Amino acid sequence: METFQIKMKPEAEKRLTKYDHELQVRFAKKIRKLKENPDCCGKPLKRPLHGYWELYFERKFRIVYTIDLNCKIVYIEAIKHKDEF
Repeated sequence: METFQIKMKPEAEKRLTKYDHELQVRFAKKIRKLKENPDCCGKPLKRPLHGYWELYFERKFRIVYTIDLNCKIVYIEAIKHKDEF
């Protein structure tokens, strides 16, 4: 099975650093799962966000990402609290 590379957009990385260390570690574990099956972990979004995927985390956060199948890269676009969407 081919693995995907994970790349985080600067905005998402900046948001992640605002959380405490323990939560950052849990985020990292969840994001690592995207390396194996990025299309099985999350769900595709519909218009107007077609092309984006979301992954719920601890029932209060959303990780929004895109998948580049040709280059085998998952781009973490945003990490936000569910109330911010």
